[in-house]
Amino acid sequence: MVSTRTGRPDAWRSMAQRGIDTAAEWSGLVADRLSAAADPRAKLLRKRRRALRLGVFLTVSAVFWVAMTALVAVWDTPVWALFIPSPIAVGAAFLATLAFLRYRWLRGEPLPPQRITRHLPPWGSAARQPMAALTTSERGLFSLLGIMERGQLLPAGELLELRVAAEQTAATMVATSAEVVSMEKAVKSSPQSRAYLTPTIAAFTAQLDQGARQYNEMVGAAAQLVSAANSGTLSSSPMSARRYRDELGMATDRLKGWAQAFDELGRLRGA
Repeated sequence: MVSTRTGRPDAWRSMAQRGIDTAAEWSGLVADRLSAAADPRAKLLRKRRRALRLGVFLTVSAVFWVAMTALVAVWDTPVWALFIPSPIAVGAAFLATLAFLRYRWLRGEPLPPQRITRHLPPWGSAARQPMAALTTSERGLFSLLGIMERGQLLPAGELLELRVAAEQTAATMVATSAEVVSMEKAVKSSPQSRAYLTPTIAAFTAQLDQGARQYNEMVGAAAQLVSAANSGTLSSSPMSARRYRDELGMATDRLKGWAQAFDELGRLRGA
């Protein structure tokens, strides 16, 4: 009887934890959907698709009513019957022209930078905070990259190096956070493994924190460069321009070194 009574609270606690985890996952999914719906890039693409579909629909309608007008003209019908399908055909053709003009205008609008949308680790996970920081920093960095590219603040090769370093770091952190989440699930399902997995989870989380900090340092260096360009400091002081570019380059090199070292460590663990 004692074992039965002591087992019930554990079962209720496990069910409650599963319910909390499920609710957190659903809330995260809803937040991701809302964020995707509010994405300016996605909005513009949806407007383009709607304009194109409307133009195609109205064009087909205009062709249909032109054919109907021709049939009415061929048949032995009164002249006034032509005034039924012909205005509809003219109206559909006019609206189709407007729809295609709108589609052409929307095609001419530059696409906003793609928003970073990534499913974060569940609430309570040690990997959630550094991955949330990474997502915020990513959005800022890609906005800054767009500004630097339009303003030609850096050569194309250096901009590509920045982008590659950012993508490599993000991929490494995503893979590491997935391992942390997997180990946390293993600890929940098998409490006896806690003593073995907890140090590894803590080590991985520390690496994630370090990667997020170094990523943010690179974003800060890029922001300094953009700010100096907008204030006119770069044009008035070539030495300042060189210093800001060097700081950005060093931050990028440190980030690349972290990502490569941690990626190699992961391959050694797998081997």
